[in-house]
Amino acid sequence: MRDIAEPLYRYLVKNLRGIVYFSREVCPKTEFDWLKRKFRYRELGISENLQLNLKWKKLLRLPKIDDNPALDSLLQASNFICPLIVLKEQSLKDFGNAIVAVLKTLESLNDKDLKFNLRLVNYSITDFYLKSIEFAKRSDMESRKRLAERDLKRFWRVKADTNGKTLIAYIDPLLIKSDINNPTYMSLVPCLVIDFNGPLNRADFSGSR
Repeated sequence: MRDIAEPLYRYLVKNLRGIVYFSREVCPKTEFDWLKRKFRYRELGISENLQLNLKWKKLLRLPKIDDNPALDSLLQASNFICPLIVLKEQSLKDFGNAIVAVLKTLESLNDKDLKFNLRLVNYSITDFYLKSIEFAKRSDMESRKRLAERDLKRFWRVKADTNGKTLIAYIDPLLIKSDINNPTYMSLVPCLVIDFNGPLNRADFSGSR
């Protein structure tokens, strides 16, 4: 990874609200348009591996840590202690068996719901960051999984339904690459899925904040 100047790094750790990820197989224009309206004043990050051609000054391209876009996005999230924002549920396929816990729902979520749950996933990674890294150093993968499963209780306001669409997922980068040695890249990563196809996310497109 190319060095990020220390003052900028500290600023990003404090202010990044999430790392955006989407599969190359999807077209997340609607989801990006929503993010641009709702994050006019706060920064989001994205791996430079995704080579996104989008003019948006609040979306910061981050120097890559790994060549794999999916893994790099997880490592960026762990490094900056923020969640992953996954655009389109289909994009989760890129993480395969590294997804250790999910919350599915049939509920329709509006803008307020989505932004509230984004705050919750930010709290999630902050709260379990040190513990998940501690388990990683001990190669205790089962405890990392249980940590994610317990954290699902944070989203008790959302009615879970296994027949629904994924809203929340927890992804373990060590299940993609087991030889990660830098502790700052070892955290479990919670993610919020934004997908405006179907009933899950019915956000307000009036442009209100």
